[in-house]
Amino acid sequence: MKAKHFILIAFCINAAILSAQTLGEFKPGKSGPLSLEKPKFDNRNVYIADFAVHYQVYSEKAASKKGGSGLFGAVMGSAKASLAVGLDIPEETLQNITNTAYSQFIADLKEKGFNVMKTEEAKDTEFYKGYQYSDSLKMFPSTTVEGAITVHPQNVGFFYKEKGSTENTTKLSKELNDAAVIRVDLYVEFVKSKGSNKSGIGANVVAKTNLVLSENSTIVHFIVGRNKIGGSPLAEYQGILKKDLDIDGVIKEEKITNYVDSDYDNWGTKTAFGTVYIAKNKATAKAAIVPADAPKYEEGVEQAIDVFLKHHLNEFHSKYFK
Repeated sequence: MKAKHFILIAFCINAAILSAQTLGEFKPGKSGPLSLEKPKFDNRNVYIADFAVHYQVYSEKAASKKGGSGLFGAVMGSAKASLAVGLDIPEETLQNITNTAYSQFIADLKEKGFNVMKTEEAKDTEFYKGYQYSDSLKMFPSTTVEGAITVHPQNVGFFYKEKGSTENTTKLSKELNDAAVIRVDLYVEFVKSKGSNKSGIGANVVAKTNLVLSENSTIVHFIVGRNKIGGSPLAEYQGILKKDLDIDGVIKEEKITNYVDSDYDNWGTKTAFGTVYIAKNKATAKAAIVPADAPKYEEGVEQAIDVFLKHHLNEFHSKYFK
């Protein structure tokens, strides 16, 4: 009987491990300038300048093949294929993930002994002159990734520019008495689309679905202080991904295609005036919706973000603090 109980317990533990394991290989990386100096800081104040998650919810791609004359008078018509793919996920899910990720990041910072400054503490800085402030930023189309929605945590204030990109935050860190200024940008992608000419005789678009925390543009950026000469930071750490972090078991991984072949007339039609070649221009459009299990999506994306941020926070902390 004890042996049966042991086997049952072992099975349950293994099943729990398998169900919890939803991520692929995690390959973190570092970017930015390299420095031989590794200063250690006593000031544990940190200021979060931005925390945004960009969720891809739509992708549209087109491919075309130009028509024209072929060999011996033959004619080929132009071909165009377009493919639109959308993700069926509630806005509430995206907001919940962002709120949870931010709260966990704050908790991790405090656990490391950091003091998280309030956003308002930077309102009188020269750096933020000309910026707007809001503690209720709404979801909006991403300015960096087509088909993505940018989401900020609810009831958290941020300074932002209505136009133009955010400036380097070394000056801000200096004005905040060398507090570490943190910027977090996370990109969650569900599909990669690519257009091509199909063997020279048509147009083809292929979309491959796969939910990932994207290696493209995902970053947690720490900047500390500003050197008097040159204006470079006293310390800088840029945590990135070397490859996409797969989030498995959430959406069906599949290939969606749309292809149109070119009309080609190499025989022609004989008339009193000679042989006439005619080819039609062809175009086709296709749309697809990818269903997602909202609870699994929420759990998987939260897990991926947590793994990414925890790793790089540990790296930053161990490198620059005692």
